[in-house]
Amino acid sequence: MSRLSSLWPLAVLCALVGVGLFAGCGDEAVPTSSGDAGTSKPGDAAATDEDPATADGNPGSSDDPIDLLDEDDEHRFPSAAQCGKCHVEIYKEWKESYHGRAMSDPLFLEFSAEVNKEECIRCHAPEPLREVGFETPIARAERREDAVSCLTCHQVGQNVAGPSKGMTGACQPIHDPAQTDPVKMCFICHNQHDTGNEWMRGPYAPGAPEPRQRPEMNCIECHMPEVERPLVPGGPVRKGRRHTWFGGHSLYQLQKAAKLEAEVTPLDGGGFRFRAWVTNVGAGHNIPTDARHRSFDVYVKLTESDGTVLLDPLDFAQQAKSQVAKYRLQYRNSGLKDTQIPPLARVSGLGRWNGYIDVPAAKKGNGELWFVYRLTPRDVLDERSFKPKNPHDLGNTQVATVVDVLKFTYGE
Repeated sequence: MSRLSSLWPLAVLCALVGVGLFAGCGDEAVPTSSGDAGTSKPGDAAATDEDPATADGNPGSSDDPIDLLDEDDEHRFPSAAQCGKCHVEIYKEWKESYHGRAMSDPLFLEFSAEVNKEECIRCHAPEPLREVGFETPIARAERREDAVSCLTCHQVGQNVAGPSKGMTGACQPIHDPAQTDPVKMCFICHNQHDTGNEWMRGPYAPGAPEPRQRPEMNCIECHMPEVERPLVPGGPVRKGRRHTWFGGHSLYQLQKAAKLEAEVTPLDGGGFRFRAWVTNVGAGHNIPTDARHRSFDVYVKLTESDGTVLLDPLDFAQQAKSQVAKYRLQYRNSGLKDTQIPPLARVSGLGRWNGYIDVPAAKKGNGELWFVYRLTPRDVLDERSFKPKNPHDLGNTQVATVVDVLKFTYGE
């Protein structure tokens, strides 16, 4: 028997594509991004709907208070673009994130077309979380194009909440410890498909049994990496968080989630059994999690030492035969068993999948295990699957992504 393994970095993917926690207002720290944000100038923070990403000049900050509940305004609260007048870099990150695009994501628009959209919108364009006491979210009646906006996560009455003390600024920031509480900030939406509970049951949660298998970590630490930079142009450099929320659309995050192992055992009468093991080494929740249309699939490729190809996942006629496992959260009412992989669990096939394939014709050669990610069941596996156009945003390409390839030998 031979067993080979390939281990990705053990950084924790942790629970969820967490709901945001901007650093409050006034001054804070989050990531540095490309380009010079410029310097702040008094009076530059006029509250308009002009997009700071395209506005002329250098946006700055102002200490003139912004009335978040101005009854004379046609809208109940400001737009994300208004927040971006001061918080330039954070706004750019948010706008490109799946929080900023939650109402324009093509997959969301397609998959919500035949369901109760209002039920979906309550998480894709929710009212400020504090207005519902961090309980069941309510869909906003206006500014839905702002999706999961700045004020969804930060507004508290006439103020803007953040995790840091002693802040000042036009948005009247106040300190609120809830801003770094994933149960309040993230679970309200990301526990719809049990992702939060998966983390709570796992080894990274505060209440994990002793002796702990892993140090305590939460959604924020994995999906909002810590960085240092000014919160506003010209402000002091502080520690803060990136507002990108990389998760199930990011190859970088997916590659940290699992370890592959190949187990080869001889068959009676000749040939070999090729078994694939997968361990969830890097995610604080099950993999995959949340959306039911996502899956991790495992394929086997075999090439004899004389060059004869016994199995090739890119050969459409052999693709189904070469697949040995599928891990996913099944659709409701499908009658199928969920086959997600819990944190630190090591599995080889779940549900109707064996996790292995017997090949009596195999004698001696080279093999590969492919760990393939599909955002939707229709995503095709072909040559393009090895070269995603944007590793941080796999997008709605309808092409599967090869996350990892483990090479091994047999018959030695």
